[in-house]
Amino acid sequence: MSTIQGQIINSLEGLSDDNLQFLLDFITRFMRAPIKTEDAPKKRTLGICSPQELYADDYDIDEDNAKIAEIFGVMS
Repeated sequence: MSTIQGQIINSLEGLSDDNLQFLLDFITRFMRAPIKTEDAPKKRTLGICSPQELYADDYDIDEDNAKIAEIFGVMS
């Protein structure tokens, strides 16, 4: 068991059944296992739109990151 897992288990001690049920409901609702997408090509979205609506499939969205960082004075 990892250190963080131990800390989480220790923090659960002494909680009421209602609180434990709430945490269990939260975990099952919002902390689902990640979906495996190794086979699917990775596409990044801009905002809430799908990538196909914003740029061509062969467009590299990260192509100008260095220039943008230079403009804003971000060190990489």
